[in-house]
Amino acid sequence: MIDLSNLPDLIKNNSASDAEIKEVEDLMKVKLPHTYKNLLKYTNGFSIGGGLLIYGTDDIIERNATWEVNEYANGYVAIGDDGGGNVFLMLQRIEETAVLMVNGGVMNPNYATVISSDFNDWINSGCFIETAEETTNDFPDNCSIILIKSPNGGLNGSKNLPFTLAQEFPYGKAKKLIEKLGELGSVLNLTFSLSKYSSRYNDSRR
Repeated sequence: MIDLSNLPDLIKNNSASDAEIKEVEDLMKVKLPHTYKNLLKYTNGFSIGGGLLIYGTDDIIERNATWEVNEYANGYVAIGDDGGGNVFLMLQRIEETAVLMVNGGVMNPNYATVISSDFNDWINSGCFIETAEETTNDFPDNCSIILIKSPNGGLNGSKNLPFTLAQEFPYGKAKKLIEKLGELGSVLNLTFSLSKYSSRYNDSRR
C-alpha cells in the first residue's frame, strides 16, 4: 500500500484517472506495472526536495523520449529520475515490482543497478537508494574521443593523427554517437578517462 504521509519535502499531485493512465499506455504502446499505476492513482507523480521526480501522466511520455528509453532500453519504462542524471527504470511487465537505476548518459539496462525489489516499499521510504544488486559495474564514466584516421574529405587537425576531438565526454553518449555514425565511426576510438580503464576501447568496426 502506498503511504507518503511521513515524507519530508514532498510535493504530490492529485490522483490520475484510469482514462489518463490508459491514454499513456496507448500512446507509448506499453503495459505499465500495476504497482506504478496504483501510485499514479494515489498521486499523479511527485517530487522530493525539488530534485528527485517520479513521473506522472503529464511528463512520462516526454521524459522517456528525452532519455531515448525505447531505443536504448527497449522493454523498460522510465518512471522517474533523481535530478542528477540517474534514471529509474522498470520492466514493462504488469506484475513487475523491481526498480532499477541507470545513468542517463548510458541508458543500458546491462549497466543498471537494482535499487529495490519492492516498488511500494521503495516509494514509501522516500525512494531511498540502497544498492541491492549490480548487474555490472564495469563501465567508465567519461572518455576521450580520438580520431585515428582521416575520414573522406579530411577534417581539421586530421593531418596529425591520432587527434583528440573531445575529452571528458560521457562514455554512454560517445558510444551511441559512434553507433549512429555507422561506417564513419570506423575512424574513431574511445579512450577511457578512468585510470582502471587504461586500455583503449576500439569501436572501429574494421
